[in-house]
Amino acid sequence: MTNYISQAEAEELCETMLRLYLGRNTPASDRIDIDGFVRGYLKCRILYETFAEDDPDKIGFAGDGKTPLQIKKDGKTISAVFPFQTIVLERFLLTPEESTHRRFTLAHEAGHVIAMRLNPDSAACFHHAHDLEREYTLPELRERYSISEWQANTIAASLLMPVPVMRKTLRKFNGGKRLPVYGETVFHPREKVILQKMAASLGVSFTALVIRLRGLGMLNHHSLCDYIEQELHFGGDTS
Repeated sequence: MTNYISQAEAEELCETMLRLYLGRNTPASDRIDIDGFVRGYLKCRILYETFAEDDPDKIGFAGDGKTPLQIKKDGKTISAVFPFQTIVLERFLLTPEESTHRRFTLAHEAGHVIAMRLNPDSAACFHHAHDLEREYTLPELRERYSISEWQANTIAASLLMPVPVMRKTLRKFNGGKRLPVYGETVFHPREKVILQKMAASLGVSFTALVIRLRGLGMLNHHSLCDYIEQELHFGGDTS
């Protein structure tokens, strides 16, 4: 893939598309209506099917009108070709406990649709869940961490957590101040509560929120050694 959208381009494109979708006089809410955006602005059809692909991690699909998707219908596995830019999501994502997972998968596939419109040569794309207990082959890892997948994830984050909304949410829950993090991933319990409230408000997962905050420079990094010694009292003189 030679043509791709940079993070800066994704930020600007998504912010502008959301503003056009919401209307100039309509303030952005904390939680972006990604379903409304995909249907109302991108004009994409969203379908839910039971996937029957050999790879169980495949849970989202952006059709190109040519590439078949294996699905289950009436107890049988069939090969279905969906129209160009039809988004198909795994049916289990409709359960309430999968709400944030569904929203990100939908935004990810919307990212593929946007990329396909900018680059008509793009092929149909899958979104893969990541199973921490599964051992992946090198080709599987290449597919999951390809430039097109990175691009779709970047666009998804920009759609669900646009910069103006992130700033507004940070003001609401932390007075606009950057959240302290110790090392790369350790948060004090009080900041974890703030992060949980922010994630719930935005309709995203805790992990997706932290990645986004880190990417936008909204975290204030501190020494993990200091945290361990001061908060956990594991340091100091042991004689």
